[in-house]
Amino acid sequence: MQWAPKMIDGKNYHSANGINTDYLRPMPKNEFTPRNPNFRETIIGHLEHQHFMMHIGCQLTVIEPGYVEAVIELGAIHQQQIGLVHGGVTATIADVAAGFAGFTLVAADEHTVTAEIKISYLRKGRGSKLLAVGRVVKAGSAFHFCEADVFCYDDDNNKMLIAKATTTMAVIKVPSV
Repeated sequence: MQWAPKMIDGKNYHSANGINTDYLRPMPKNEFTPRNPNFRETIIGHLEHQHFMMHIGCQLTVIEPGYVEAVIELGAIHQQQIGLVHGGVTATIADVAAGFAGFTLVAADEHTVTAEIKISYLRKGRGSKLLAVGRVVKAGSAFHFCEADVFCYDDDNNKMLIAKATTTMAVIKVPSV
């Protein structure tokens, strides 16, 4: 018997070795249109009031529609008792990246707040820096579904995926002060 590719609607869904390789292709880039044309300036202004982020040294390095990157240079303050990155720090940077990715898409009189977060820790974090990449998967009028990947750079600057998070961000109206 010879190997024959699985055909669905005339498309080959298997490679020559019989393994589905569709997941290896890059996902199409989501194109989002921000409702606030000054979303970057708004986010930067809000960061001045994010005292916890300042305390742990979390900075946003990329702010694009539906996409944010956050970085923490690691030190003793970020470690738990055996020297690994504390799980709360990992969850925080994932929440920040996903939350601000969602925030890039709201109107000037709206904010996002975390309604739900689920994080999976894939590997221990130990090294010099954390990077979280936050993305909006589905934007809505009341909720945005977002996700974040958290990477740790070791002391030799090798990047390792250590956690994945999914979040639901509630879109809320904020009255003018």
